[in-house]
Parts: sequence; C-alpha cells; structure tokens
Amino acid sequence: MNESDLSLSYNFSPEEVKLMAKFLRKNQESLPDGLYKFLSAVERAIYDSLPMKEVANFYS
Repeated sequence: MNESDLSLSYNFSPEEVKLMAKFLRKNQESLPDGLYKFLSAVERAIYDSLPMKEVANFYS
C-alpha cells in the first residue's frame, strides 16, 4: 500500500459530530499530534453551528 494514497472521506451526521466533539475535547490531552487538525475541524463545526452561549452549554 502506498501511504500517500491513504485517505478517508466521510460525512458525519450531526449526532456524530456532537459526540466526536465532546469526546475529542475530553481527551485532547492524550491526542496524538496528528489529530489536532481534525480536532480543530470538529470544533469549528460546533462553533459555526451554535450561538456562543450554546457552545458553552454544549461543552459543559
């Protein structure tokens, strides 16, 4: 297998995005360095879809 050809495209459902965001936030201290770009993308989806007041409630 050629590693440069390895890729994944996936459309997350809204529920999956919420679950992933909470999971990644809770476990961000133990994430491998290579997943921080993914963490940023997931968090951006949350921040772009909710008012700031709801974001605070979402992560609490």
